[in-house]
Amino acid sequence: MPRYNRDVKNSLNNIERSMQATEQSATRSAQSGATTARATQSAATGAWVGAGFQAVTAFQAARAARAAEEQLALQQAMAERQQNMEEQATWHQFSMWRQSAEGIAFLAWRDPAFRLAQFLRNRDSEWLQGWARAIGRAQAEIPEGEKQRVRQHPARLKQTGLLAASIAAFVLAGLFALGLLVQIFVSSMAQSAPDNGDFTYEQCLATLSDPDNLLLSQSDCDAIRPAGPPVQLAVPLALSLGAGIVLLVVRRAKRRAARADQTVANEAQARVERWGFDPLAVGQGYTGFAWSQSPDADGYADRLMALALYDGHGRPPTESQLIAIDVPASWSPQENHPEEVNELLERFARERPAAG
Repeated sequence: MPRYNRDVKNSLNNIERSMQATEQSATRSAQSGATTARATQSAATGAWVGAGFQAVTAFQAARAARAAEEQLALQQAMAERQQNMEEQATWHQFSMWRQSAEGIAFLAWRDPAFRLAQFLRNRDSEWLQGWARAIGRAQAEIPEGEKQRVRQHPARLKQTGLLAASIAAFVLAGLFALGLLVQIFVSSMAQSAPDNGDFTYEQCLATLSDPDNLLLSQSDCDAIRPAGPPVQLAVPLALSLGAGIVLLVVRRAKRRAARADQTVANEAQARVERWGFDPLAVGQGYTGFAWSQSPDADGYADRLMALALYDGHGRPPTESQLIAIDVPASWSPQENHPEEVNELLERFARERPAAG
């Protein structure tokens, strides 16, 4: 048997044994991490105080889950070839390439690149956690009255309750106006109807006043009393229409007062001056700045990982395509940074990826 075939077979057998030990644990870690991240994210969005601290657990769980998935992907990149005998030709080419100068260079580069990618992703996660702790500590120091004013400020600007009440009043006025129109129409139809000689309300009253009347009562006359002028709905129509107008005027005045009140804006400016950011205005995942000084650091770990996971499919990378393995320089601690951020920057300056 040629030497490269023995090497490939031995490599696959070793990978298969290691896969059996790691696949289940990696899968459980990924599932557990995803569940923890979802639960923590749901809890963190419900309140300000402690939201930064709650987000730390989510970041840590997501980091562990992603690392487990990537480790499993790296192992499966080689082991899955054994499960498909139709790809023996591809494996043959890959094994030949592994023994070439470019293949040897790639294999020597891959493990350090993989470790550096995970190291940088861990650092990104720790950076998010540090800022989350700083935000949570700042939020806990803000008085409750100040947070209450921030929560109520959008409602004060919109005054949705008064708007809804005014709309309801105008709708009610419309219903009363429709009823009044119906009354007017019925009354006009009754007045224009020809006299057919029936016993009228006036005749009933005359008969009722006759001392000799023994047949008719007041209720009999009331039963044939014609409808009066259609004014029954005019009063509630005027009241509901007036209420709608008053509510709109009050809403406009309250909105003008809310816009003129500078308390919320002044308190926000004071928070920025104290902490360098507004702890009540930041969203999840906020960081004041990136930990790396390099403008190309964003996506650097992703590019390393994408190239390190090459498994023999597609065009093999050349030696010139291998990305330089280097830890980006971090910023130096500054007096105006949160203490949690400065602690991370000090540690980042000392840390390096562990050797394989």
